[in-house]
Amino acid sequence: MLTTRENIIKAAIELFSTRSYSDVSIDDIASRAKVSKGAVFHYFSSKIDLAEAVMKHILKTIENRLEEIFSSNLDNREKLGKFIDLALDFVELKKNSLKSLDFVSEICKKLVENNRYGFVEDFYIKIESRISNILKETDVMKTNVRAALFMIILNGLIHYTFFYPKPLRREFVEELKNEVVEVMLK
Repeated sequence: MLTTRENIIKAAIELFSTRSYSDVSIDDIASRAKVSKGAVFHYFSSKIDLAEAVMKHILKTIENRLEEIFSSNLDNREKLGKFIDLALDFVELKKNSLKSLDFVSEICKKLVENNRYGFVEDFYIKIESRISNILKETDVMKTNVRAALFMIILNGLIHYTFFYPKPLRREFVEELKNEVVEVMLK
């Protein structure tokens, strides 16, 4: 059972992923969460506070999935492949709503505008560092550059797959994944 705070965050995610951040009001969120507007303000002093909590929730969910991969007994090649699978799984889950990718970008923009983006930067730095360590273990040169490149490839793959008009063939995805991993480990 969700706490009231978790329920409010869930309602905000549902609304932000179908409408733009600016088109969703606190009243809309309260109504979706089946709580009073006062209850929303009890947990979040402003809409940007709620947006920050939404983004932290999303990043924590991703981090938990990544941690499963990092701590697994898979070899480093397989771990990199699993990161790609995770990115593609994210797209497949969200593909029904064209707003879902937009809302993350929109919330990040609002956080930047309000000087509250540091935790997102910290998340990227942490994940990039962990990927860099995987590459170091595999004796890859320029691990920091390769780790950044891998993160860029994952982001690009998410966008490409999200907006590609047809589902990608599984064989193509496997070829693409193998090629990306091969490039990273050269």
